[in-house]
Formats: sequence, C-alpha cells, structure tokens
Amino acid sequence: MKTILIHGPVGSGKDTQAELLASKFDFEIIGTGEMFREMYSEGDADAVVAHQSWSKGLWVSNELTYKMLDKWVDHFDNSKNWLFVSVVRDIGQVPMFDQLLEKRGRILDTFLYFALDEEASIERLSLRRVCVNCGEIYNAKYKKEEKEGYCDKCGSVLSQREDDKPHKIKQRLLEDQRTTNPIIEEYKKRGIYVEVDAAPSIEEIHKEVIKVLNL
Repeated sequence: MKTILIHGPVGSGKDTQAELLASKFDFEIIGTGEMFREMYSEGDADAVVAHQSWSKGLWVSNELTYKMLDKWVDHFDNSKNWLFVSVVRDIGQVPMFDQLLEKRGRILDTFLYFALDEEASIERLSLRRVCVNCGEIYNAKYKKEEKEGYCDKCGSVLSQREDDKPHKIKQRLLEDQRTTNPIIEEYKKRGIYVEVDAAPSIEEIHKEVIKVLNL
C-alpha cells in the first residue's frame, strides 16, 4: 500500500489529479477541507470549535487540526493506498503527520509537489467556481460544468469565492510560499520530494504523475 502526500499552490490542480488517481488506482483521498465540512455537519465538538476559524478563512490551530484528522482517518480503509491532499500546511505539522501515520503502521512514501507560477495560478483561480453545497470545484477553461452555473454532482448553484479575486490570490500565494518552503526542504532532506510541472494540460500532468509514482 502506498502513502502519498500531495501539495501545491492554489490553482495547481492537485485536487483534480487526486480524483484521477482515486478513480484509476484505488487511492482513498484524505483532505482537511472535506474533514472540516463533514465533521461539522455531524456535530463533532472539535469541528464546531474549528468552524469558528475556517468559516472566516482563518487557520485552524495545528493541534486542533490533527486532533480532528486523527479521528477522520479512521473513516478510511487502512489496507488501501492513501492519498493525503495538503494536510501538511505548516512545518509544525510535519511531526504530527509522522505520528499519525506511525500510529497506523504506515510511512510516507512520496511528497508530490505541483509547481505552478504566480501568473498561471491567478489565471486559473479567477476562472474557478465552487459549489455552495458540496464544495466541488469547476473551472471555465479546464473543468467546465455540464450545465452552466450548476454543480454536476448535486445541482446546486456555483459561485466565485471572495478570495479567488486577483488581489486576494496574490496574498494567498505569498503566504503559501512562506509556509510551504520549509516543508519542501524537510521532505527533500528525507529524499521523498518529487516535483511535477502543473502548467500543462490535465492529461499531460496525469501521465507525468503516473510516471513519477511508478503506477
């Protein structure tokens, strides 16, 4: 069984690539976005506290995030391939993630980073629309919905997030770079860092991902 952690700047298409890996290679996708939404809807006490932060676009503390993640991963089959999406967003979360995996008899095989420059990130995010109900993400150029303005999965209305405006995107990219660089350096030291160019088409990126992961 493989354990992969993927990361990349906003707009790099990591969620799309995660879905492709899940559909073709039986990976289970584990991410904090779905975790926060689902556990909050279930009335989990920790999620209620976390909601006070993430609903306002603020960071949830490392300790609370991993307290929740430790419970959330028990929803998944430990005998399958696991694909974690951006669950390590701060260097302080690296040892927490190590401990979470160790508790389940797993080790991280690869840290896969989707590299994308600022101009491309801004272009992609400015065209992004998100389902107000289930959180599914669409893009007018790269992943268009079947019925314009409505989610393919649940039929709810799509909207543009306030932080997907160009000036907001630049702020997010600067913050992402600040927090991600130390993480990249750590996984480079461990010899498990792999970088993929996220600028080509979805299909081209997917072929490269398959290659670097030896799938």
